[in-house]
Amino acid sequence: MSKIVDLSHVIEPGKTGRKFALEMIGADSVNPNVVRLENQWYIMHNISMVSHIGTHIEAPYHLLKDQDDLADLPLEKLMGPAVILDFKGYPKKSAIQIEHAKKAADKAGGIRKGDIVFANLGYAPFYGTDEYSGTPYFLPETIAWLADQGMKMMGVDATGVEVPGSEQHVSHHALFDRGIPLIENLNNLNGLSKPRVQVFAFPIAVRGLESFPVRVVALED
Repeated sequence: MSKIVDLSHVIEPGKTGRKFALEMIGADSVNPNVVRLENQWYIMHNISMVSHIGTHIEAPYHLLKDQDDLADLPLEKLMGPAVILDFKGYPKKSAIQIEHAKKAADKAGGIRKGDIVFANLGYAPFYGTDEYSGTPYFLPETIAWLADQGMKMMGVDATGVEVPGSEQHVSHHALFDRGIPLIENLNNLNGLSKPRVQVFAFPIAVRGLESFPVRVVALED
């Protein structure tokens, strides 16, 4: 029997650190022809938010205006086999180098063409705390090596992959220049018992939008 694991954080309005506001409205304020049953609860919401919040996906359009936005991301990039690379225990704010990635990939049985690659840095339990800012990061050459092995999408249990202080966004470019989307703030990777799973991560398809929260689900046989 397959095991389903939710790899996303719950978004708690008012506790996100970034703008996320819900305004409850009655459905009749949108549709004046609504007919309510007696004591019927029938609501809608206005939402005001930053697109990069919680567990979210970033499309290449985030940095490259002529590349895929959320509406253009091919569905085959957002689902399929995933390999979980274990980077737990690395020093705070240290660089994940090619040799580290090779070691983790070998331990997981290798990276295959068309794999989603999820990096378990061991920081999901610290999400929302100061400790979370101490995650290791990925050098652009490490990301390029992962891409050369066949990676089609990357995900991390961290706020990102970027080299600290890089205003050129070199690590993001290492992904986006190759058309590879990135998922940030993954959760529950420790809940997976196998290094290979099936993953589904579908954001809403919005033309002209670079990022949005995403529900990431792993299916483990």
